[in-house]
Amino acid sequence: MATTVNGFIARENYDSNWTSSEDLKKFSEISKECGNVIFGRATYEILKNEGNFPLPDRLNIVLTTNPELLSEKSNVIISNKKPRDILKLLENRGMDTAFLAGGSKINASFIKENLIDEIYITIEPLVFGHGIPLFSPAQFEKNLKLIETILISKNEIQLHYKIIK
Repeated sequence: MATTVNGFIARENYDSNWTSSEDLKKFSEISKECGNVIFGRATYEILKNEGNFPLPDRLNIVLTTNPELLSEKSNVIISNKKPRDILKLLENRGMDTAFLAGGSKINASFIKENLIDEIYITIEPLVFGHGIPLFSPAQFEKNLKLIETILISKNEIQLHYKIIK
């Protein structure tokens, strides 16, 4: 996920067009390597409205409670399944790594169930007063171990953490 310095992944209106091309390149590299990307309905709507859905060369999984959206195509699954069931679906397709791309509610639902092993966060050189946090409020607390830091541009850094279990 890309965040502002103060931890927002999007403005209150879900705008995240402030992320850099360097972050988008890293996102594309990692998600293609995993072969899948999981995100929520709001992220799906943004990608669709921008003409960027489905993301090519990987399985796109959209999590939603809206039954009107439920469907399955060759590289798209729109599902109301729980996080653990989504990981089982990926395992049944021969994928051993899931790439979680948010948003805030989806991130919280996976971390609450101890289903996140690593976190990549790109810190963008931006702050704003109101927005959508990396994790929506939920009951969880995790300790992290820094694996590496990558300078992806002269103004951006990517932090790679492992969750200590």
